[in-house]
Amino acid sequence: MGEKTYFMIKPDGVARGLEKEILKRVEGRGLRVEEKKRIQVSVAQAAELYEPHLGKPFYPGLLKFITSGPVTACIISGDNAIASLRELMGATDPLVAAKGTIRGDLRETNVINEDGTIKNLVHGSDSPESAAREIPIFFK
Repeated sequence: MGEKTYFMIKPDGVARGLEKEILKRVEGRGLRVEEKKRIQVSVAQAAELYEPHLGKPFYPGLLKFITSGPVTACIISGDNAIASLRELMGATDPLVAAKGTIRGDLRETNVINEDGTIKNLVHGSDSPESAAREIPIFFK
């Protein structure tokens, strides 16, 4: 089974119909989709997810963006799932994300929302501690 992590296809990825392509890439890395569901993120869930960014100038934009449309929430497992998934996702800024990554290959031409937040397709836990905190927000 290996390590478990939280992974989400954000509203921009869902709206563009990229779920199958993104999950195919995840599974192509030898990772397994343990659970998956399409949800509308509530403001309370968004606030809990992005709590580490509370007080930062981009925080309100994060909440607005992640609640703007449906997302696909997933629990991913596998050997070194967190590091492997983070590498596959690519740099947070899609404009500098490497070719071969989700954010690098699938980004839109205009990746900046009108409020300055970045449309970067996916979210993944950045540590075992973050995964342990984030999974229960979306999977009870």
